Amino acid sequence: MYYYLYEITNTINGKKYIGVHKTSRIADDYLGSGKVIKAAIRKYGKSSFSKVILEYFTNSDDMYRRERELVNEVFICRDDTYNLRIG
Repeated sequence: MYYYLYEITNTINGKKYIGVHKTSRIADDYLGSGKVIKAAIRKYGKSSFSKVILEYFTNSDDMYRRERELVNEVFICRDDTYNLRIG
């Protein structure tokens, strides 16, 4: 099983989304499950987003802890993010 923290960027407007994912297939095409990011993917198409895996983890507790550190109140209040909630 793979646990990772990722960032996707809209290559058209520069907006970012940080999330976590648990998968058995590292090369899946997962881009996020948030309402706003899903709407952006529908609007711009998957090809308009780039994905970078920021960190790998050995368990979900560490993965979610790190997400909470990065996706904090300051981050979600920025104009260039799709994240709506803290971690």
